[in-house]
Amino acid sequence: MVRQLWFCFALCVAVAVSADAQAKPGGIARQIALGGAQYGTNTVFNPFVFQDPAWILVNPAYQGIYRDYLWMNVGGGGVTGANGAENTYGSQFGGFGIGFGKDWTFGAVLSFDPSYANTLARAGGFLNQFINSARPGRANPVLGTQPFGVLAPVEVFELIGSYKPGDLSLGLAVMYGWTNKDTKVSPAPAPPAASDGEIGGHTFGIRAGATYDLGSGNAVEGALAFRSDGAFDKYSVGGTGAGTGSSEYTASATELQFSLRARFRVSNKVNFIPYGVLRTVSATPKEDAILQGQTATTYSLERKATTYTFGAGLDYTSRTIYMAAGVSLASDRTKDEAALSGATPSSATLSDGRLYFPVFNIGAEWNLAEWIVGRVGYYRAFGNRNYKLESTTGGVSTTTEGNLFGGNSIVGISGYGPIPDNSLMTLGLGLKVAGFALDATVSEEALRRGLGLIGASDNINTFGYVTVSFAFD
Repeated sequence: MVRQLWFCFALCVAVAVSADAQAKPGGIARQIALGGAQYGTNTVFNPFVFQDPAWILVNPAYQGIYRDYLWMNVGGGGVTGANGAENTYGSQFGGFGIGFGKDWTFGAVLSFDPSYANTLARAGGFLNQFINSARPGRANPVLGTQPFGVLAPVEVFELIGSYKPGDLSLGLAVMYGWTNKDTKVSPAPAPPAASDGEIGGHTFGIRAGATYDLGSGNAVEGALAFRSDGAFDKYSVGGTGAGTGSSEYTASATELQFSLRARFRVSNKVNFIPYGVLRTVSATPKEDAILQGQTATTYSLERKATTYTFGAGLDYTSRTIYMAAGVSLASDRTKDEAALSGATPSSATLSDGRLYFPVFNIGAEWNLAEWIVGRVGYYRAFGNRNYKLESTTGGVSTTTEGNLFGGNSIVGISGYGPIPDNSLMTLGLGLKVAGFALDATVSEEALRRGLGLIGASDNINTFGYVTVSFAFD
């Protein structure tokens, strides 16, 4: 209830101060509606939509373009509508940028973690896997389990500064996030003892970017990001008997990301847009200390991931319609190498690769009235998945290989991943009044059974993902 009241208060204040401002629609909801797909972060973009405030999440130099600006991704259902379960931490995030003087803008992004490795609050995240499954033999002798379940969501804050003296915009961002859970049991099962437990994680990142307007409709931009992620568990057991002492286990990951885009004028209405993204991740666990009376696991595990995407497309702008479309090639490869020494040593290497081509991103928007915009999009990826598992136990080696072909078309945001789905089209609406803008995806079911907020008989939302923004310059 308190969050809703604050939202209404912010809405009223922003509308009041932006009465003379010009709205700047855009954001994640617009990107999804225009056929967006995963692009270098844990969110979605149509890479051929060249200018949009959502690009602040990729390139901090965009804050210099969108100064005196407040935006909120309110969340909501998926592309086809949902029951509101996505109105949770991680799908709701926002930011702002305030101009200082002529050239400087300072702002922040709140509660958004773009890290590929540090998906601590989501099943399957790198560090969650390490903390929960990469610890054979590390069961707490008092609690009887490997403590303490899945890590809580990381609280992430990012500060952004940008400098735009003219056609050039430069941006720098620093991000930090953390989470922690403690457990204490006293007294504990025999032998009588106290038991402490702790599990936590953190992420630290730096982003830098630049955009440069070359004139005559031409522009180039680039960005890079470095992120370091970590997680740990530790506990101490007091009292008598075997197993007294302390223990600690850590996992770490490093991520690098590079992205480039350009826009070259072809005619008064058409621009050519090429782009490329490269991301590398490496992660490993480490047993820092063993419990007294226990044997070290001597277990090693390392995961490496490399993803890249590049493509080319066009955008078209006329008095009545804007279109952005193109074709890309995308690759995602991971490699896990694990080994366990002891009386029966074993090792395993899993290589898993996905190659998608062609990947289509197509979007169009047009004015239905002066204050409302309609949008339609198409996203589709066709590709192969190849995997190979090579394992050796007690001198016996086995190899398993597979090759799968398929397409995926569901956008990857807030739990919606690259899974096969027959959904091809996305719909959206954009509303703007003075400096206020609201952008939302629309369920195609709304065209069949009416608006849910007026009197539909089912529980499918009329609107899915929603972005709200205020321009108060």
